[in-house]
Amino acid sequence: MFYLCEFELYKDGKYVIAEPFGLGSGTFGEGREDALESAADYMRVVIEDMLIEGKEIPEPTFGNAARHGGMVVVLAVECSLEKVDAVTASEAARMLNLSRARVTQMCDSGKLQSWKDGSRRMVTRDSVKARLAEQPKAGRPRKEPVLA
Repeated sequence: MFYLCEFELYKDGKYVIAEPFGLGSGTFGEGREDALESAADYMRVVIEDMLIEGKEIPEPTFGNAARHGGMVVVLAVECSLEKVDAVTASEAARMLNLSRARVTQMCDSGKLQSWKDGSRRMVTRDSVKARLAEQPKAGRPRKEPVLA
């Protein structure tokens, strides 16, 4: 599905800021083209996160006035859960060397980013990579001793 959002582009020092209307904080680039590319990437990530979390995507507003004296542009991105780089929970368990049940617990607690696709749980490959990069130790963390 295509999603639209207006952004204001304005110069701030040596950067061009791309500030969306109704979609969070925004991003920047070293020039207009770089800022537009960064804004499209930002928009795609924000919308994919909303889709994964089951949040409602805000309706775009049009005809917004520039708040910083810049130019208002409309960006469109195509996003869907089918386009998110993901693996099944079973595949994530193999990649992380964990049980399928532990992966489900990690998804439920937010340690892995996931969503349900029918009866399958899909886990974003980025969240699996991030967990691998953390290299957490096996087992439960030790409790600090209580000193009397």
